Amino acid sequence: MANHYRWGFIVIGAVWAALAGIILGHGWNIIHMPQRLPAGEMPQIKNTNISIETQEKMEGYWTVAVFGVDSREGELGRGTRSDMQMLLNANLDTGEIRMVSVYRDTYLKVNEKGRYDKINEAYFYGGPNQAIEALKENLDLNIDDYASFSWKAVADAINILGGIDVDISREEFRVINGFITETVESTGVGSHHLKKEGLNHLDGVQAVAYARLRKMDTDFKRTERQREVADLVLKKAREADLSTLNQMAGAVLPQISTSVGMKDLLPLIKNMKRFHLTETEGFPSNLKDVMIGKRDCVIPVTLEENVKRLHEFLFQEEDYEPSEQVKEISRQIQLKAQARR
Repeated sequence: MANHYRWGFIVIGAVWAALAGIILGHGWNIIHMPQRLPAGEMPQIKNTNISIETQEKMEGYWTVAVFGVDSREGELGRGTRSDMQMLLNANLDTGEIRMVSVYRDTYLKVNEKGRYDKINEAYFYGGPNQAIEALKENLDLNIDDYASFSWKAVADAINILGGIDVDISREEFRVINGFITETVESTGVGSHHLKKEGLNHLDGVQAVAYARLRKMDTDFKRTERQREVADLVLKKAREADLSTLNQMAGAVLPQISTSVGMKDLLPLIKNMKRFHLTETEGFPSNLKDVMIGKRDCVIPVTLEENVKRLHEFLFQEEDYEPSEQVKEISRQIQLKAQARR
């Protein structure tokens, strides 16, 4: 598939959908960039666990893994934990994009040596490459590209777009100002505390703090907030003028690590309105909380059944049969969850 489709989708995913309009809206002149977009290596080996028929069906889609990294130093490789992992799947015929938040506490196989742990540990121990391989193996996917970013990139993008309007609940208001302070300290981007619950106009730091809230409810609600912000920011980006998009590109692109090269950037100008976010959900959709050792983990019930549901959602495969590898991982998860309670 043409490289400009890759960039169209990679940027929608690159900063949590916040950066969609940066590149989709304007084929700006690369030579004016102060820095090159940090490039990452992408494993190109296909997932041989899945059938040829399924692989052929996936050819009509572009699947990108997106990692929001909790990094205080701007590092995007191993040694940092992915605070957020999403899969964005674009139908290249229709432009429809579906987004899946993979709960960071989901208990899965995280490396080739057979270690089972929370999925965000895969990024910590092996960076994006290991995280991608873990998602591919556990979910029966081919992942075409990835993008990693720090929360500062998101805050900068949202600030340049002019912020977003969000309805803050009483419980969210009770804890959000602490997260705002923490986000100011970790990003170096200025902000201020909110004064009331209800409808608030959030700047970049406040929006990131809202998306990262986790002390008053669950990881499931947290990923709902992340998808809410993604949708709101994507709408703002699509409505932005070229001057705003230019400014955002110069500020944010150097803060992203991705497997797609800058040479694919320019053809996007004609494709801004082609891609549109349609549906979002969390993975796993059927789950339970289990203490494994001393850690509270999200257990898919079962992984095999959740992968069936995932393929129906992403690829409209109603009768998907998971690979033998996924079935074995599913069995191991159930055994480990029962043994360590």
